[in-house]
Amino acid sequence: MNLHAVYGLFAQGVIVAALIRLVRMLFGKARLKPHGAELWLPVMILLAGSAEGISLAAHVRGVWGDPSVVTLLILFLFMLQPSWLPVKPRPSTCLVISLPLAALLYVPLFLPIPTVQGGFYAMGFTPDRLLWLLGMVCLGLLIAGRLDRRWSVLVALALFAYAGRIMESDNLFDYLVDPGLMLAMAFLGFTGIWTSLQRRLKAI
Repeated sequence: MNLHAVYGLFAQGVIVAALIRLVRMLFGKARLKPHGAELWLPVMILLAGSAEGISLAAHVRGVWGDPSVVTLLILFLFMLQPSWLPVKPRPSTCLVISLPLAALLYVPLFLPIPTVQGGFYAMGFTPDRLLWLLGMVCLGLLIAGRLDRRWSVLVALALFAYAGRIMESDNLFDYLVDPGLMLAMAFLGFTGIWTSLQRRLKAI
């Protein structure tokens, strides 16, 4: 089993464990030890079980693919201890990051114009200028106080993972973001703004 497969299968286990913790939190059972059997037993079944000669984790991997390294780290921290997560960005920051990125990376893939398809995404295969841009954006957000420093640590770890090519992709964007992460950030942005508007209306 190569490194790419190890990353993919391990990521599926982390996703399942994070979903288990999320469901328990939604139902008011937040106390769940990171080393508890109720968290890891389903993960072990997922990784060790098989169907038609293929592991269950591989089947799940075929459904939603591999998460980005940033997403994997977020889910891993959430699985172990939610309090270890970086501070959630402000709603406006979530929207400013997620909506333009999603529009540039994923919308062109569905357009029937060959010259447009994958135009911005293709920059991730030769990311020299992209790295400078990423560094400037992160630095600007940190200086402005709109981003927790722990986010820069996650991005740095993703860049190290890209340097080691631990994923099957050679595109830098696949190490930093994925559709699930963009959707989650947009959701947090919209719900945060909506909640803020409701509070202001009640205060009137």
